[in-house]
Amino acid sequence: MKFSAWLKALILVAPALALVAFGPRGQTEIPPGRVVVTYWEKWTLDEGRAIKAIVARFNETVGRDKGVWVNYTALGDVDKRMLIATAGGDPPDIAGLSDRFVPQYADQDALLPLDGMMAEHGIDAAAFKPIWLDICRYRGKLYALPSTPFTIALFYNRAHFRAAGLDPDRPPQTTAEFTEYAVKLTRFEKGGAKSAGGDDRIVQLGFTPSPSMLGWWHWVWPGFFGGRLWDGERFHIDDEPGRAAYEWLMDYRNRVGNRAVVQFEGQGSVIESAQNPFLAGRLSMVFQGPWFTKWAMRYAPDLDYAVAPFPSSDPARKHVLASCDVFVIPRSAKHPREAMMFLSYLMSQPVLEELNREHGKVSPFRSPLPSFYEGHPNPHVRVFDQLATSADCFGYPQMPTWGEAWTETLFMTENTLRGVRPPADEVRDAQLRVDAIVAQYDRAAARRKARQ
Repeated sequence: MKFSAWLKALILVAPALALVAFGPRGQTEIPPGRVVVTYWEKWTLDEGRAIKAIVARFNETVGRDKGVWVNYTALGDVDKRMLIATAGGDPPDIAGLSDRFVPQYADQDALLPLDGMMAEHGIDAAAFKPIWLDICRYRGKLYALPSTPFTIALFYNRAHFRAAGLDPDRPPQTTAEFTEYAVKLTRFEKGGAKSAGGDDRIVQLGFTPSPSMLGWWHWVWPGFFGGRLWDGERFHIDDEPGRAAYEWLMDYRNRVGNRAVVQFEGQGSVIESAQNPFLAGRLSMVFQGPWFTKWAMRYAPDLDYAVAPFPSSDPARKHVLASCDVFVIPRSAKHPREAMMFLSYLMSQPVLEELNREHGKVSPFRSPLPSFYEGHPNPHVRVFDQLATSADCFGYPQMPTWGEAWTETLFMTENTLRGVRPPADEVRDAQLRVDAIVAQYDRAAARRKARQ
């Protein structure tokens, strides 16, 4: 069974038809004689303006010469809409997705493989840092091209380090040392309000991985102990790296006082605002991406902070979470060759680096142009860019059932951090639940293949 038939069984026809009939529309003043390439993207505001400027330049130059017009439309939930439109028979020619969707969509035959067209249009794969094309592959085939990549690093408050007697020019080098730093950086309001468990109230926390307070990647921690959640066939969380990772998190929290930490995390905040706990000076260290620098400049311009690699359990290793927004061509796109003409234009180094500079992110190329760093809005971009060269980079697990596994690991992490059960018990049960999800998916995939 092909992707469209599978998806129609899951999605009501009405929304698909409604989207086709009344869905997003882009520019309407299209010169005659052009092949119109529809491009759906998630970016708005400054990020949206950057890509719109590039689209306009293509339409006025290369597009004019080749008889192609790219019609750009910004959508908040482009991943869902692309699937619905595919089921309705009218997908875009290009879509901008987050990398975590590529394995699922590729496995369901929703995306065109791009290896052949990439070579045909002269896009040099060797020009890119390996991690970015690795992220775009699924089972050996290239199903996406990188748009705006990023790595995740440690942001730390230098003033807090000095006040705690720590060297502000020497961030923690290992996860064990990170724990010691986080404990020293945590401050309590002595004699003031108490936590629900009677503990002194935390007024400054060293670090939190909480999903409710800047902990956007709740599943990532085994990676810093050398673990990999997906080996191509099986999910791994109940193994030595997985257990060590969550025991490490709880060791720090218990040393500080987990009830007080939970109360601190429950205060909430508006993430992109001056109330962000790190930007407000209530959180000393945070695991975040290059956009966080832009927020710091906007909401806390006097904040004294630095950026460094997040420490690993092994001092000889530099484990790095790398992720990427990507461009894809849906399987049933009406104009794939013309779409690839536009992607070829986007993949030229000056154009793609312009986009990433405007987004404040890293260059996807092995050797960034000097102009990429000149005037880059992120003063720490070289740190993030260098992290992408690590041999220990890893991305989202390339499993088609990652959405369900993400939910199960979130449930596991929240229970662990709240002290509901010991980490070993939570990790064991999460492993069993995800094993069942993967097995069920594999059985359904085998039945689909048998019917083809």
